Amino acid sequence: MRIIAEFVFLAAASLLLAPGSQDLHSRYGEPDVERFTVRPGIAVMVEYGSDRLACQALIEPPRSIIYAEQPAALMRSETVTEILEEIAPSSERGMDLETSISSMGCSESRRVEYENVTIVRATHNCLPLTPERETQTTVAFKRDTCRRSK
Repeated sequence: MRIIAEFVFLAAASLLLAPGSQDLHSRYGEPDVERFTVRPGIAVMVEYGSDRLACQALIEPPRSIIYAEQPAALMRSETVTEILEEIAPSSERGMDLETSISSMGCSESRRVEYENVTIVRATHNCLPLTPERETQTTVAFKRDTCRRSK
């Protein structure tokens, strides 16, 4: 009986110690960064400017916010392209100004700078027969509010 009482006490204490989303919002205000699950196995973390519009976005497989060695998870390039179209549609990126590619071993990084946004897509290319190659993609919006926020 004592073990059950201790378990109930610990369970209740752990619920009281962990703040909820509404608690944090009411205490600290609106977040400047949020993470969304946009597809199974893919998350988007967004950093906002002072105008509450996106300044930066990171597309990657979800991972713990506390660092731990984890096996590299990969995403399908087609799915990442779909998500990019949702976040930064091609029609709003502006003219393609510059493209650069850097490679090291199996990793490749492709940076495309447009008038209104810069997109960097990192891929792992050592497993040529798998459709999952993308490790992460970043989007940086070129807005005055974003430059002032940093």
